[in-house]
Amino acid sequence: MKFMKSRCFALISLSLWVVVMVLPAVASMDPSPSPAVVSSEAMESSETVQGGVRVLRYRGVIHALSAMILDRALENAAAANDRLFILELDTPGGLVTSAESMVESILASEVPVCVYVAPRGAHAASAGFFLLMAADCAAMAPITRTGAAHPIMSGAENKRGDIQLEKASEDLAALIRSIAGKRGRPVERVNEAVMKSRSWSEEEALAAGLIDLVVASRDELIAKIDGRVLTRIDGSTQRLDLVGSPVTIEQIDWHEELRKVLLTPTTIAILLLIGIAGIYIEVYNPGSVYPGAVGVISLALVLYAARYLPIQFHAVALVVLGVILFLLEIKVTSFGALTVGGTLSIALGLWLLFPATVPALQIGLGFISVLVLIKVSLLSILVYFVVKAQRRRATTGVEGLLGEVGVVTMDLQPEGTIDVHGEYWRARARGTISAGTRVRVVAVEGTLLLVEAGADPESE
Repeated sequence: MKFMKSRCFALISLSLWVVVMVLPAVASMDPSPSPAVVSSEAMESSETVQGGVRVLRYRGVIHALSAMILDRALENAAAANDRLFILELDTPGGLVTSAESMVESILASEVPVCVYVAPRGAHAASAGFFLLMAADCAAMAPITRTGAAHPIMSGAENKRGDIQLEKASEDLAALIRSIAGKRGRPVERVNEAVMKSRSWSEEEALAAGLIDLVVASRDELIAKIDGRVLTRIDGSTQRLDLVGSPVTIEQIDWHEELRKVLLTPTTIAILLLIGIAGIYIEVYNPGSVYPGAVGVISLALVLYAARYLPIQFHAVALVVLGVILFLLEIKVTSFGALTVGGTLSIALGLWLLFPATVPALQIGLGFISVLVLIKVSLLSILVYFVVKAQRRRATTGVEGLLGEVGVVTMDLQPEGTIDVHGEYWRARARGTISAGTRVRVVAVEGTLLLVEAGADPESE
């Protein structure tokens, strides 16, 4: 039974792993040309293209991995002597420290950088607004928006008058004002994005002078900025000569794509639940192996993600408590109280897993509800099999001999020996029973079986 339960849990865990690691990656695949291929204008590999336009498409939350991807792409652009680097951006925002690092990379880039908020429906909110303002050229696609760059302090109340919040706001406002002044963008407007959380549509941003143009496609963007003279951050000027320039789509390595999937809040939540349940089952059933192995790997991935994202470990403690309470229902008769408490603890832990002060990292209540429902269903199945096994009559050991039928091999006077399932046992009866008689075990005293005659042959 233990082996079957461990195999069952292993299959469930591996199935969830497929859902976690494969489906999100497939869903996030860009239907546009492969990032490893240069567009048809070039017909050359990314390593051989000189003086072209390099494009990096980034969609998702901004964190430390985002900064690493951008740094690598800018280094490749500089090494290839590209004429322009385009960052196609769609982000709800993210971590301030990572955004500051990306801003520094854009400002220090040897290749002019154009940030293009695309496709339609995309946004460059919060941290994304800083990247847009830092670019040498800022563009947006139709039906996009940007702004809402007011900082939110993790662990603080974020109310008016909060000293920490005011200090962070003033610091970031000073940064964005400085960038805007160097880029020739309206200082008052960018200040409103930080201090008042103001947002703009693409047309509003263009009218306010926050961006340089609104274009429907990348080709249109390249065509419209061809011949434009850009003023770099150091005051120097550079003319863009893009006619006939090959366009290279910067490749995001498979391991970077995998880490992007891993660093999504929903993936971390699923791995956390799998990890805790696996470890608990391994402790409860030593030697199961599979649950423990899956659990350790899952928790190791969660710890890896904690290097990049602000996971709140008091929320992890709530999830651990919830799983323990739920599985304690096996041992303690609580009339459902432990199950309810465990369910609420898991839900609350997932809700608090990331700071509410970082909206881009929040896990939706709908997803939490579905995840908790699946988790409770799987744990209920596990509890059912465990309870069923506990209530099942023992079939091994001394207890498993009660009620079994054997054959007397040496006359019981009143003690002798009997054969039960091919094993010879010392036995004792109330009277004399001759060899060959069928008997039933009615009690066990150490290694001595108490038997009685008259067992039904069919009962064996």
